[in-house]
Amino acid sequence: MSLTIPPAIVGRGAIRIELDRGIHPATRKPLLEPGTTTPTSRCGACAFLVERVAGDGRARMKCAIKAQRRRGPDIKPDFPACVEFRTAA
Repeated sequence: MSLTIPPAIVGRGAIRIELDRGIHPATRKPLLEPGTTTPTSRCGACAFLVERVAGDGRARMKCAIKAQRRRGPDIKPDFPACVEFRTAA
């Protein structure tokens, strides 16, 4: 089964606020500086992006290194990567 992830539509909510502050909304770590890796790193290419099935039975993409004691937000592939980014094999 292949999971299709819709592109991020980030408004003015908590996720957008975190990104504006330069903090990744799932890991709570700083975002990678632009140009640090080539091409520009995004969550969709990260080794830590995992599929988890929620209580409602729906698959959701999450970060495996999320901040402690948080389920973390659903991750969209075009979210900017944090400093923990590792290229998926």
